[in-house]
Amino acid sequence: MFNRLLFFFISISLFLTTTHASDLKGDEMIALGNFAIEQQLEVENWQVTIKESITVHKGEQLAEQLKDEFPHEKKTDEKSIKYIFKNDHKTNGIDVLYKVILPIESSSQAEIIALLEGADWSEEIKETYITTKNEIVHKLFTKLAQSYTCLNSLDNDIINSDVFIENAINYFNLRHTTTQYDNIAKSTIKKSFYGYTDLWDDFYSVNDKPINVQIAIIEDEAGNEKYTIGTPILIHEY
Repeated sequence: MFNRLLFFFISISLFLTTTHASDLKGDEMIALGNFAIEQQLEVENWQVTIKESITVHKGEQLAEQLKDEFPHEKKTDEKSIKYIFKNDHKTNGIDVLYKVILPIESSSQAEIIALLEGADWSEEIKETYITTKNEIVHKLFTKLAQSYTCLNSLDNDIINSDVFIENAINYFNLRHTTTQYDNIAKSTIKKSFYGYTDLWDDFYSVNDKPINVQIAIIEDEAGNEKYTIGTPILIHEY
């Protein structure tokens, strides 16, 4: 379900986030994590994806560099060669995965992708996240990198979907809000909510409205709800 939700989020629109190693003040994951702590949410998982288009030569260099550090898996199809690197040394519950995608056609660009994810959030995890992300960005990315962030939380006896959205509106001071209901048969996405916060500089526009926050209300067959809040972005499926 999580992969399906991620595909839904990333197919919305383009959201560019400049990722500086020295600039974590406006880091979306930290803001979402602080929101989860303050609202006493039951965090199911969270994910931060950083990606950047690079030259094929640079991609080959990074692939060789990562091969020296981590075990890897190689996948080839008609369009690309994908190297997947997994850091098996989990720190404070944070998993890190790297991907280098080299195109078969030399005229296309390569991609470097880093994925950080975890199943909980706390002050200790936040400090580890800051250190880990700093190291990754400094080592692999430039100011042209894009990022996508999301946090999934479970329903509880205190917070339902309406309360979750209302709390998010107040916490992030969301404006230009829009709600959409999913009428697709068998869709697990019950409702999507969009808004804009001044906390983050980047946004995209829909019908002349700025958007940089998205909330999805997910409902399973038993009627149990899950809430996902994050930043919309368009990334190629990988």
